[in-house]
Amino acid sequence: MYLKFFYKILLKLFFRVQVVGLENYNSAGTNCFIVTNASSLLDPLLISCFLNDTITVAVDAKLAKKWWIKPFLACSKIIEADFESPISTLKLVKAIEQHERCMVFHDKSFIHDQHYMKILEATALIAEKAHAKVLPIQIDGAQYSKFSYFRHKQVLKYFPKITLTIMPPQQIALEGKQNAKERRKLNAIKLYDIMGNLRLASIKTDINFAQAFIDAMKVHGRKYIIAEDQERKCVDYQTILLKANVLGRAIARYAKDETKLGFMLPSSLAGIVSFLGFHLMGKVPVMINFTAGAYAVVGGCGTLELKTVISSKKFIKLGELEGLEKAIKDAGMRVLYLEDIAKDISLSEKILGLLATKFCIAPSTPSNEPLAIMFTSGTEGLPKSVFISHKNVIYNKEQDLSILTVHSGDRIFNCLPLFHVFGLGVGTILPLTSGIKVFFYPSPLHYRIVPQLYYESQSTVICGTDTFLAGYARYGRPYDFCNTRIVIAGAEKLRESTAKIWKEKFGVDIMEGYGATETSPVLSVNTLANCAKGSVGRLLPGLEYKLKKVEGIEVGGSLCVKGANVMLGYMRSTNKGVLEKPSIEINGEILEGWYDTGDIVTIDEYGFIYIKGRAKRFAKLGGEMVSLVAIETALAELWPDVPLGIIAMPDDKKGEQLVLVIEKEDVTTNEIATYFATKGVSSLWTPKKILCVKQAPVMGSGKFDYNTAKEMVKNLVK
Repeated sequence: MYLKFFYKILLKLFFRVQVVGLENYNSAGTNCFIVTNASSLLDPLLISCFLNDTITVAVDAKLAKKWWIKPFLACSKIIEADFESPISTLKLVKAIEQHERCMVFHDKSFIHDQHYMKILEATALIAEKAHAKVLPIQIDGAQYSKFSYFRHKQVLKYFPKITLTIMPPQQIALEGKQNAKERRKLNAIKLYDIMGNLRLASIKTDINFAQAFIDAMKVHGRKYIIAEDQERKCVDYQTILLKANVLGRAIARYAKDETKLGFMLPSSLAGIVSFLGFHLMGKVPVMINFTAGAYAVVGGCGTLELKTVISSKKFIKLGELEGLEKAIKDAGMRVLYLEDIAKDISLSEKILGLLATKFCIAPSTPSNEPLAIMFTSGTEGLPKSVFISHKNVIYNKEQDLSILTVHSGDRIFNCLPLFHVFGLGVGTILPLTSGIKVFFYPSPLHYRIVPQLYYESQSTVICGTDTFLAGYARYGRPYDFCNTRIVIAGAEKLRESTAKIWKEKFGVDIMEGYGATETSPVLSVNTLANCAKGSVGRLLPGLEYKLKKVEGIEVGGSLCVKGANVMLGYMRSTNKGVLEKPSIEINGEILEGWYDTGDIVTIDEYGFIYIKGRAKRFAKLGGEMVSLVAIETALAELWPDVPLGIIAMPDDKKGEQLVLVIEKEDVTTNEIATYFATKGVSSLWTPKKILCVKQAPVMGSGKFDYNTAKEMVKNLVK
């Protein structure tokens, strides 16, 4: 009793421990099982000292015998456990039945780790057998202490402030009849969701990007090196903030009466300084896709009635964008260059920028205001303007971090462009606002250079499309990705050949994810702890879904989602100045706030999503609805490393006909038909015509460019 009081005084004095939601602890009763996020060795001590009861802690038997762990368990009743042993499970069940409050001390097992699901299975089984409530508790701040599990991987503080957030108790109970194996897995997934939602619910997301950046600087330190680019310049938080404050004021002087400004810069330090500078001055960047062509760019700018575009002379020259630059000017817009703005910065702007940096002055922009205006990929015609708010992206960042253990010991290699929502949200804003180092490179298409720089920068995390990842595997050396912990593929289907070569050559498992520009961007991702082959993972915490019925599709439906990461809305060229908020219609009822992804999916009993194709990427052949994505997948097995795409064109006899566009010579329909026959694939899937090209059309995001391909095959089918 006295020892516990002594520990509590010390923890309160040095770590300023705060407990939020104590009423939830009281309402849980004595028959409860406590689950926490793994943050530090202090976890069991904090729980035991600040919940006013003696907590029974289950500790791995080997760990419990270590001399250095005993001070952290001194205030708890200890049960030595083997989480794969039924006897240990029975011990905890009996302890809970005797009205002891219990918890599992899962040393260093994080939500991303494979071992984590085994612990969750055991924990959920114990809670169910004992008919106990599960009490989730989030521990914040301890991960930055000297007792942190990440102590060798990030900047630590001696005595950071620690907050215990106690969430409402929940019951682990399943309906229906499942066998023992299914029941264990379903219970573990339910607890996995509880833990994911635990972190999400305890994090503040109602802030703007500039505030989040400054908050991260306060946590990790002004001199903390956060970013580097291809010129091998390393910068800290304070340098970025100072340059952004000064540059932002100069840009604001050039565009006093303009709220929206075009942003045409690469993934680089200059790019992120400019992006932050926009927000410090209350400007909204319109992210111009400089790979989309003059027609799409000028059309998108016209929709938003832009007057000014910010760019760089050096970037335009290196990117050979003189034609696009001329088209923008010919459309009546002006182009301001960073080089000219930098030369014209006044003394007062430098002084004001210095003071704003010194006192960490952040704008008061509401979190529901636009962070950026992006454009759809244009696969359905002229690109639509997508308005994404600060909260959309900050919330999605926290959704990602609630299931992925990425920390400041990691380094993200971001070669995706800033106009791509993945490159902006996951590759830029996530690391900058979380203290995770990031290396910027302006192009994902340099397949020989990216692996080399990835190795030299000692990066550990990379995201990309299947096309990009296949290119890196083709040209990369086996040791280039030796430090890699996490590889996430998205935007297009991950081919088995790409996953196989990464596993064999680099020893890395690619985690396939799924998202959209409209969802800021991530919707789901497979993790090493919780994955299913062929799926794109389970929906992130904080999301709801519905499957909308699609005519001609018997199994599954169009995936519709709702959550705080769903966009503010669209603005179309046919309805300038009007923001169309997301909504769907189901059974004659309009549901506000829901976004229809247009992807036909099935979802299994465990919540894993399997994409069958886009609603607009189905063709009706011989009275049957055929997925063009499924045909492309089958052809990718025949030619694993060859870019290709299937186009559906009108046909006078059958309604539609299939045309294959492929980057390969001498491909014949007989060759495809023979292969499909050996695989038992319907003859309907065989393309009627084939267009062999020297270079397949690919967009800047890495996706196959179906619009360009459709123009290419028009003459072929006449």
